[in-house]
Amino acid sequence: MSEKTDVIVLAGDRGPDDPLALQARVAGKALVPVAGKSMLERVLSVLRAWPRLGRIILVAPGGSAYRQAAATAGWLDDPALVWLEPRGSLAASVRAGVAAGQGSVRLVLTADHALLDTTWLDCLMQAVFSDQEAQVLVGVTGWDDVMARFPGSRRTRYRFRDCAICGTNLFALREPGAARLLDLWQGIEQQRKRPWRIVALLGWRNLAAYLAGRLSLNAAFEALSMRIGVNVRPVFLRDPLTAVDVDSLADLALVESVLFDRERVQC
Repeated sequence: MSEKTDVIVLAGDRGPDDPLALQARVAGKALVPVAGKSMLERVLSVLRAWPRLGRIILVAPGGSAYRQAAATAGWLDDPALVWLEPRGSLAASVRAGVAAGQGSVRLVLTADHALLDTTWLDCLMQAVFSDQEAQVLVGVTGWDDVMARFPGSRRTRYRFRDCAICGTNLFALREPGAARLLDLWQGIEQQRKRPWRIVALLGWRNLAAYLAGRLSLNAAFEALSMRIGVNVRPVFLRDPLTAVDVDSLADLALVESVLFDRERVQC
């Protein structure tokens, strides 16, 4: 796995109207400080330490605060940073990022992954090279593991016959072919807090099976693949932290508690 891989970082959000941004008095959610560093700075710093990194394709507003975060992480004047303004939709932003990348594979992640670990990216890339037919790989993690690690936390659960999972906002896209999934992605993102509506995209028979607890995870992905003509596969990421992005004040407190525990262990 010596080939370098471009990573698309999605940092375009609801701007200063985001509740977290309002509370922190910053220009957007990606700039909200977590234990003293903005989420965007944390993500960019972790990516700098990933040996497999080709280029960062950063989809973010071009304002001074965003550029300062990139500069603090050591990226602003680096030719390996490609800066794109957010498009009108998530799907359009990802499509622009895919078009700007090099090579056959792009990883996609969101800037609110303040606990990002390069081992997660390694797991995704291992799956990419293990399954040459997969065009889109979707990172998931076990819901039970997340609840064991963070009892009582609020995470969206998808219940299948053989497992219950949480999403991770971590993806691998292989060209050609992955772009066809983007036609559905915007609708999926808008319904991500309503699992049954997402499963309904697979057809009503599969929805009925899902609601009855008879639909397996692999059957769901096979049905999606057939519907859109793209081979989509789940990738289990064992670390429950992969499910923890920062969407609320409760998430922010949770992430800061994890970072505090890490620093205490290191001391």
